[in-house]
Amino acid sequence: MRQKVFAVIDETLAALKAAGTLKLEQKPAYSVEPPKNAAHGDWAVNVAMLLNKPEGKPPRDIANAIVKGLVDKEGIVAKVEVAGPGFLNFTLKEQVIQQVARDVLSVGDAFGRRAPKSTGKRVMVEFVSANPTGPVHIGHARGAFMGDAVSRLLEAAGHEVTREFYINDYGNQVLTLGRTVHKRYRQLFGEQVELVEGEYPAEYVIDIAKTWKAEIGEKYLKAPESEWLQPAIAVAVRENLKSIKESLEKANIKHDVFFSEASLHAAGKVKAVAEEYKKRGVTYEATEARRDTEKVRSEESKAAQYTDRQKGGTFLTTSQHGDDEDRVILRHDGTPVYLTADLAYHKEKYDRGFDRIIDVLGADHAGHTPRIKAGIILLGLDPKRLEFLLVQIVRITRSGEEVKVSKRKGTVFELEDLIDEVGPDVCRFLFLMKTANSRFDFDLDLVQKQSKDNPVFYFQYGHARCASILKKAVEKGSPFVGLEGLKPEHLARLQLPEELAMLKKMSQLPDVVASAAERLEPHHVLYFCQELITDFHSYYTKYKTDPIISGDAEKTQGRLAMVAALKQTLRSAFALLGISAPEYMEAPPEEE
Repeated sequence: MRQKVFAVIDETLAALKAAGTLKLEQKPAYSVEPPKNAAHGDWAVNVAMLLNKPEGKPPRDIANAIVKGLVDKEGIVAKVEVAGPGFLNFTLKEQVIQQVARDVLSVGDAFGRRAPKSTGKRVMVEFVSANPTGPVHIGHARGAFMGDAVSRLLEAAGHEVTREFYINDYGNQVLTLGRTVHKRYRQLFGEQVELVEGEYPAEYVIDIAKTWKAEIGEKYLKAPESEWLQPAIAVAVRENLKSIKESLEKANIKHDVFFSEASLHAAGKVKAVAEEYKKRGVTYEATEARRDTEKVRSEESKAAQYTDRQKGGTFLTTSQHGDDEDRVILRHDGTPVYLTADLAYHKEKYDRGFDRIIDVLGADHAGHTPRIKAGIILLGLDPKRLEFLLVQIVRITRSGEEVKVSKRKGTVFELEDLIDEVGPDVCRFLFLMKTANSRFDFDLDLVQKQSKDNPVFYFQYGHARCASILKKAVEKGSPFVGLEGLKPEHLARLQLPEELAMLKKMSQLPDVVASAAERLEPHHVLYFCQELITDFHSYYTKYKTDPIISGDAEKTQGRLAMVAALKQTLRSAFALLGISAPEYMEAPPEEE
């Protein structure tokens, strides 16, 4: 419906320009939105106010000219009123609103989606990127679901999306992992070993060592480190990545690309980016960074702990572009730091031609984002193509206490533990229901209750209720006639204010999806569904004396069409977020 109103306005403006009523040198980016007060009509348009200055006329005069010269080729408008400083309030004919049910059903599961790749834009979403030194733990969970939902929405909005996982398989952490695996490998042959601080004591490292032993036998038992370290790292990263992928698959999350940090170093791209900065004249050699103010570091920070290693080197002038100080990209001995590899990786993203590059990061990485942005600018690349979605950590609670350890494993609470306990749908819903930068508690007790107090249950129960009504219609001998049997006289019986309001809201799903994708805010789709479900539950309860299935065949078919359209709208919206739409659920005790 919204697009129909846009079409009426555009055609009217073109006619007024042709008649000389308006100059219209450039069409403004006006909005068509539902008015805050439903009594003001179906859609509010602000075009007249935006034409005030370029036309040199009062907005109300422009609005009145639009009303007088309205071009409505399809005959969809019942009335238009000028309100306030120049708003145009459109009320559409009831049959246009009733037609929404047919429109939704005709599109089916594609409702809410644009044609794939229709925008011609290529988008990369990098998310999870957990260190391959262990499993996906609960700290990664929100970013995993957020990244997946954002990717789904961007695809639904018509973009070509690449989901990417950056593997940090280079540096001290993987060297330590490889050495730990080799110790456990030797232990399997009966040797006494002792792990030192910083090594990995978890059970999964023993499992990796067992796999390695089965593959190579005694090959590296007595060999020097120079021979076994890289193979040990390779098997450890391989097995941990396998475990990570299995956990993500349980969560219904898949990546298109797993990009190796080690491959950047092997290809010489990390040192190459440092050389590029030097050529651009944006580096300098010094023992410490230039900064405007004295930097005070926390005693717990890594920088404070390793001050003895900070002997300067090659600095990048990131402070010129929003960073709080310049950053080392090459140590004094010429070796690159982690930031340099990260900058090389982001340059690689640009080199691959993505129009929009989105990094989903934990909020604890907020300090890292200004230096990446600055580094991109210093490479002469467009920083507007790079966006950061920062995700706050969520506390998992049971009986009011924070849960950090798995009862079953006695180790860190993993994503897999959470999915096993409450299911992937509950995880998705809870992690997506608020903005990424908000903090909240994930109550394990609440989300397992079958009641309306459980927001996940209430959410899915809306779809199940629609399915139940359609099934009941079959049992009562009045099955929904379907799209082919649906007649205008059926839809004409949808006259109650609540029915028309729900149909109008259903029509907004494509716009909600497009907006949520642009803003990287999946929760808007959840809120849209929750509002529809609440409206439907209220309608269902209010009109129990005038039920959906009745002796009036025409009215029954009209209302079943609305229920089927609502079911399809919810099913489409749920699918966009990766949440299942159950056909059957037990009614909560209060509604049995």
